[in-house]
Formats: sequence, structure tokens, C-alpha cells
Amino acid sequence: MPKITPATIVKLLIISFFVGWGLSVLDLTPMELLRGMFDRFDAVLNWVSRSMGDIVSYVLIGAMIVVPIWAILYLIEWSRQRGR
Repeated sequence: MPKITPATIVKLLIISFFVGWGLSVLDLTPMELLRGMFDRFDAVLNWVSRSMGDIVSYVLIGAMIVVPIWAILYLIEWSRQRGR
């Protein structure tokens, strides 16, 4: 594990100062940044949820056609094997 030296702390302070100054110039606060991140995360989750809902509905609609056809073919094959 790397050691935390005074030089590391000074570097972090300098970088933090410039990042804070840049955010101030852009008129952003830490709360606005966090709120934006959580809003973006929420939007992604909603998109995934809607997409999965569409996928599930497509599967169910397709299954209404595919499963009965498969069941009929399965029963025909089963009756052929049973008759041997």
C-alpha cells in the first residue's frame, strides 16, 4: 500500500483548490453535482427498466405463437416414438 506523505497531501490540496475554483467559475456547487449524478443514475435505471419491460412483453407476445406450435410438434414426435 502506498504511503501518504506530506507531498501527497499538498498535491491533493492544490488539485482540490483548482477543481473548486473551476466549479466556482462554472457556478456549480457540490450538491448540484451530486444531484446531477443521482438524476443521471435515475434516468439510466428508468431507461433500463423500460427496455427490460419491452423485452419481456416481446418475449410474451412471441411465446403466444411459439409455445403452442412447439407443444404440438412435441406431442406429434412423442406419439411417433410411443407407437414404435
